Amino acid sequence: MNKSRLFIITLLLSVCSIVFAQEDLYLEKVTILSRHNVRAPLDSYLSTLEEMTANRHHWTRWSVPGSNLTLKGGALETLFGEYFRLWLEKEQFELDSLASVGQVYFGASSKQRTIATARSFAAGLIPLKTIDVDFKRKENGDVGFLDPDYLPLLNDNSYSDGEFDIAAFKAEAYRELGDLQAPSYTFLEKILGMKRSSYARKHGTQHFDNHIGVCLDFHDKDGNPLEPTMRGGLKDANMASDAFILQYYEMNNPRDAAFGHRLCFNDWKRLAYIKDYYGEILFTAPIISVNISHCMLKRIQSEMASRGHKFALFCSHDSMITAVLAALRVVPYELPNTIESQTPIGCKLVLEQWGETSGSNPKRYVRVRLVYQSSDQIRGMRQMDLDNPPMSFDLCFTGLEKMPNGMYDYDDFMHHLQNSIEAYNATAIGRHPFLRF
Repeated sequence: MNKSRLFIITLLLSVCSIVFAQEDLYLEKVTILSRHNVRAPLDSYLSTLEEMTANRHHWTRWSVPGSNLTLKGGALETLFGEYFRLWLEKEQFELDSLASVGQVYFGASSKQRTIATARSFAAGLIPLKTIDVDFKRKENGDVGFLDPDYLPLLNDNSYSDGEFDIAAFKAEAYRELGDLQAPSYTFLEKILGMKRSSYARKHGTQHFDNHIGVCLDFHDKDGNPLEPTMRGGLKDANMASDAFILQYYEMNNPRDAAFGHRLCFNDWKRLAYIKDYYGEILFTAPIISVNISHCMLKRIQSEMASRGHKFALFCSHDSMITAVLAALRVVPYELPNTIESQTPIGCKLVLEQWGETSGSNPKRYVRVRLVYQSSDQIRGMRQMDLDNPPMSFDLCFTGLEKMPNGMYDYDDFMHHLQNSIEAYNATAIGRHPFLRF
């Protein structure tokens, strides 16, 4: 038998064994960490955005206040929920009955855009029931509570073995960050028409500066926890990149979204890359990612354990998904069919738990993937079903071996997750969190 024929037969047998193995499984639990869907630019961006553009360019007039979920964003989430309902029904996962007995949980960051996203997704997922979304409020009853479970807040409160050494943490963080290099801003500056902007006049330059400064203050003057923040040109460039992405998703005409420029898909990816790079710097250094995702990792662990809900969704932000994946040591990836290559708007980190239906000692597995709407599905508000699904990308993690069925052994994954949670203690003494792995 020649080698090519033998290879084909071996490949077919392998595929058949994987298909058979997956048919012999049932879906036990689903835990999801979601990013909110399309929103208006953040309030803090609005005045700076106006300064950046030439006089003839004008940002879109949003139908909602700054930072809020748009009507389109809500509709996209309902479509997303409808698709997940079809998929779960196919897997004989009884959502309605589970919701009736308290086995469905929805939680969200204390922001309008995340609460509204969770509610919209729930409306599509379980349309015949009203699902409560759990979130924290400030003392006066307003949203905006600084919840460490959902926000990438620098955390010195979870260390029980002594005093958290902030100085040592910062020293290791800056060592890991190294000598930061600015991306090229030339294309973004051209689309903005920045050389004719008030920003250029105010700063005495037609360009974003190349300085990148990361600030790792744990608390403000009132003792409130803080996120990692950035100084320099990349901070302002990120504002513009983010605003362009949101216009691209929200507006019918992509040329209008780009101030009259005809941009191809790869051009939009070039604009979005700046925002991706901004998030990579702020949230993926090992000691930072493990520290700021600690509370969310514990929430995920709690839900994936035997006493957790059968279905749980946490609605948060791209920064938290980025940090969680980095803390779990995700293998670098680039998502297809989206201008945001890491954590697209509305994307879902889906952790599925599967069990064998037969055998004297049935095994359990975990599948981890990112499910997201392609840029075309977002712009066109495309209906999704089992024949026209959203994008799905299976993730791999350093230190974890997949089983022949393409999933992870449940105990192996939970041990890996526990390691990332325990690695927080290394951040408290300024050590690289993964040195022992």
